[in-house]
Amino acid sequence: MVEEDGPRDDPAGLYRSQLRREGNRWQLIAEDQALPRTRAPGIVPALENAILILDYINRTPPHVATLAEISSTLAISKSHCHNILKTLAHFGWLRFDGRLKTYELGSGIIAVASSLHGGPVLDRIRAELTRLVLRIGIPSVLAQPLPDDSFVVIDKFNLPNAMEVSFPIGHHFPRDSTANSRAYIAWQSEERIEAWMRGWSPVRYTRSSLLSEGEVRHEIAETRRRGYARSVGEFTEGLMALGMPIFDKQGEVAYVFTCSGLLSNMAPREPVLAQEIIRAAAAINASVLGRVPSGFPVAPTGLPLG
Repeated sequence: MVEEDGPRDDPAGLYRSQLRREGNRWQLIAEDQALPRTRAPGIVPALENAILILDYINRTPPHVATLAEISSTLAISKSHCHNILKTLAHFGWLRFDGRLKTYELGSGIIAVASSLHGGPVLDRIRAELTRLVLRIGIPSVLAQPLPDDSFVVIDKFNLPNAMEVSFPIGHHFPRDSTANSRAYIAWQSEERIEAWMRGWSPVRYTRSSLLSEGEVRHEIAETRRRGYARSVGEFTEGLMALGMPIFDKQGEVAYVFTCSGLLSNMAPREPVLAQEIIRAAAAINASVLGRVPSGFPVAPTGLPLG
């Protein structure tokens, strides 16, 4: 699991997440175009190439690309790439600018995904996270785990006078993004934790990143013991994040939500904030009929659900 040549640093090529001050307000920004993609299974190459193209345009600023750029970057022949692009544009999944000869995502792809983004389960989750953010004055991000254990942003909840989370919907977090990954894995089976650890390798995102297998295992166990996940400047300098999982009816982790803010502001409030996110997680899981595992925290005494 641990690479023989030690932990990888995280220069611009791997993942960048940073706090930026704009006037009197802080922003949390990130770029993820260098994150590894899920490897194609080689079952239907044309379909896999279409997915690669959509993923490339979605992830890579400025989210506009030419045929030549897409073809060369993704190693797809120009003729095959052109046919895929024409098909995607025909169905409105891409929009073609005839003057600039560029492609960008089209609104048709939103229509196809509308039932996912507007379903009753997500509506219930959004309602509770909106209430949570208003109670604690800290922004929140809702993410969904993917088959490769990375995470994609489903929604975000900002406040006018708080730090702004500027991640776009669809932004990808790596599998070891600390608050997300600990909330995701801590309440799963020992076998699942072992499988996750086999895919782990140390990355020095900040000076506080945990770089040994023992430290990571200890923090996963501590997450379960304390009842919530946390990252204390380990993934982004100066940022603290607390997180919780949301389960589906089969007991699988369907989503993870995190609340993030300046470390200097959140650390003194951690006990109170922790109670509030546990309360929100309990309310959400009850609302969506999530089957929580044994030992999962319940709403603290005196803090009713909802």
